[in-house]
Amino acid sequence: MFVFMVSGEVVFRFITLGGFLLIWSVSSQSMEPVGYSGTWASAAYFNNAIDVISETVNIDITDDANNAGYTVSYKLYNNREGLQFPLVFEVFDEFEQSDEFEITVDGQSVPVVTVTEDNNGLETSDFYMPANTGLEQFRADSKYINLDLSSGLHTITATYDVQPHYYGSDWTGISTYSYSLVPMKESVSDDKQFKGSFIKLNFNGSLDYISMDIDGTKNTLPSNNQWHFNDNLAKEIDFILQAPLNPVAKVLTAVSPFITISFALFVLGGLHLRMMKRRQQAQPETLWTVMLVGGFLVPLLSLIIYYLYLLVTDMIIGQGATGESRNLFFIWVLPLGYIVITPIYLIISFVVFMMVKQTVTKTVK
Repeated sequence: MFVFMVSGEVVFRFITLGGFLLIWSVSSQSMEPVGYSGTWASAAYFNNAIDVISETVNIDITDDANNAGYTVSYKLYNNREGLQFPLVFEVFDEFEQSDEFEITVDGQSVPVVTVTEDNNGLETSDFYMPANTGLEQFRADSKYINLDLSSGLHTITATYDVQPHYYGSDWTGISTYSYSLVPMKESVSDDKQFKGSFIKLNFNGSLDYISMDIDGTKNTLPSNNQWHFNDNLAKEIDFILQAPLNPVAKVLTAVSPFITISFALFVLGGLHLRMMKRRQQAQPETLWTVMLVGGFLVPLLSLIIYYLYLLVTDMIIGQGATGESRNLFFIWVLPLGYIVITPIYLIISFVVFMMVKQTVTKTVK
C-alpha cells in the first residue's frame, strides 16, 4: 500500500526532480539539429576543347543513409594536344567531406587541386558553360586537375564521399542525396556526340525507404535502379530516404498532445483526489495544504509527462523525431500550458475539496 504524505521534503524532491528533467532535456535537445545542408554535387564543366561522349554516375548509399559514395566517370575526346585544365567538378559541403576526392585519368590517379577563395586561376571562358549558368568564376572548394592531356579518347573518373541533406522535423528523419546534371557541348562530329547520362543507384537497405525526385517531381524507381537521360538538359535529381514507422511508432504519432496531457491530468488528478480523501480522514487540518500543493503540482507534472512522451517517441522512432515539438515545449507549451491549465485545475480541486470535506463530515456525523 502506498502512503501519500505532503511535507516540505516531498515538495523539495518534486522540485529537484523536475529541475533535473528540465536541465537534462534542454541540454539534450540543444545537440539535435533539426536540419542541415549536405554535399552539393554537380556534373563536371569541361574545357571547350573537349567533346564529352557519355557520363556514368554510380551512387552507393549505405543502409543507415548517413553516407554515400559517388563515382562519376566520363568518356571523352580531347581535341587539343597538351590540354592543361580539362574539367572542373563543383562539389562542396560544410563538413569537408568533399575533400576526400580522387580523380583518375585512364585508370591512373592524378593530383587533385582545390579552388580557394583567394586563389582561382581558372578562367570560366575556357570552359563550356550552358546558358543561364551565370558563373563568372568557379566556386571555392571546386576540384580540378592540372596536367598535359594528350589528344584522343580518354576516361576520367572521380570518386568522392557525399553527406546527405538532412531534414529532421518529420517523425522520421529525411536524408536527401542530390546530383545535378549539366548540359554538355554538342559536337560537330557524329562519333563524338554526347550519348547521355547513365545513373545507377546502389542501396543495400530496403528500397521501400527511397523515393526519387527529378526537378521536384516524384518519379518511380525502375526495377534495375538505372536511368538513362539522353536529352542533354539540366536536371536536379534527388534520392530521398525516409524510414517508415513501425507499429509502436504509429501509435505514438497518433496520440495528440491533448490526449497525452488529458490522460496525465486524469491519472494524477485521481491520485490527488485519493490523497485528499485520506488526509481528510487522518489529518483534516492539512487538507488545504494537500489541495493547494496538488493544484500546482498536477498541471506541472502532467506537462512533464507530455515531454517524457516526446523523449520516448524520439528513442523509439529515432533521434530528433520530435525535434520542433521539443523546441517549442520550453518556449510555448510549458509556460502557456501551465498558465492555462493551473487555474482550471485549481478550481476543480477546490470543488472536489469542498465535496470531500462535506462527504467526510456527513460520514462522521
